[in-house]
Amino acid sequence: MTAQNGFLLIADISGYTQFLTSSELDHANPILQSLLQTVAEQVGEPLHFWKLEGDAVLAYSTRQELFSGDLMLTFCENLYNAFATRLQDIVANTTCPCKACANAHGLDLKIIVHFGAFEEMQVGPVTDLSGADVILVHRMTKTEAAAETGVRSYALFSDAAVQAVQLQAAMAPYSQAIEHFGDVSMQVYDLARAWDRFRAGQERDFLEEEDGVWTYRRRIDAPVQLVWEALTAPEFKVRWMDRVGAIRMENPEGRLGPGSVYHCAHELAEFVYRITDWQPFDYFSTRIKDPAREGVELPETYHLTPVPGGTELRYTMGRAFDSAGNRSEASEQEAAGFLAEFWPASFDAMDPQVSPPS
Repeated sequence: MTAQNGFLLIADISGYTQFLTSSELDHANPILQSLLQTVAEQVGEPLHFWKLEGDAVLAYSTRQELFSGDLMLTFCENLYNAFATRLQDIVANTTCPCKACANAHGLDLKIIVHFGAFEEMQVGPVTDLSGADVILVHRMTKTEAAAETGVRSYALFSDAAVQAVQLQAAMAPYSQAIEHFGDVSMQVYDLARAWDRFRAGQERDFLEEEDGVWTYRRRIDAPVQLVWEALTAPEFKVRWMDRVGAIRMENPEGRLGPGSVYHCAHELAEFVYRITDWQPFDYFSTRIKDPAREGVELPETYHLTPVPGGTELRYTMGRAFDSAGNRSEASEQEAAGFLAEFWPASFDAMDPQVSPPS
């Protein structure tokens, strides 16, 4: 087959060998199986599950055009958060005195991401990958990054991966000589710090449908991850939002998340909205300013639910209030009237951009 360019990702459990060799297998294996399954369940479009390999989950993607830096980091953080949450549950809920259960807390996860060329090979019912870059991403799992940077729980990106998705998050540069590849330049992202932020930011700003004044539902024939990217990444939003010519961002934390502000230049007005809650691939909430009424804001929630063959989107708009707490029903009525035309036209344009190729 013809070689193609794409992303290669390995989520590798650290401490695996020591854990197995110092623990009883009848308890160690179920713990590892549970952790690997938890990580594997987080893999979704535009990433494809590749295979399990001992202590690691492997995935890949050939759809570079659907990846932004924020989406790639979100994937890595979700993999780690799911792993860390499951491990926390295992440690907290066991009273077993065996070595396996006692040593589980020493396990950790590192994620390796590289961008390069590879070929897909069909071997019986299994799709495998081959090429020099496949070898390189495996070699990157054996670096001294943790010892040299002091970051134990990390995502390690090759410079090729950083450039492919234009990653701009704060990362530590790192390089190491790898046999047959020379000096490989990489970037280290601290996943444990992201996990701490995840646990600290659990306060919800979420509208149920009954909390709102207007709701729009839409089924989209694309996986949740791709719909999330289209809804949130400004470079993708501008491709499908009806009569929006440009989108400018303010990202106080350097990337999309709570506090980020969108400035959408629509033909009728500039619409400004701030992210208030951010739960990747599940929902996000914003507060949008009424461009016609100073100080009036309307809360919004975009809730994504996986369904067979696609995603169910529920958009709910809440009650409008000014800074003094006075409700503006006029704002609500005008916004609902505008959105009743805007969303159908916009999502008609989005659908073919996110739908998997036939």
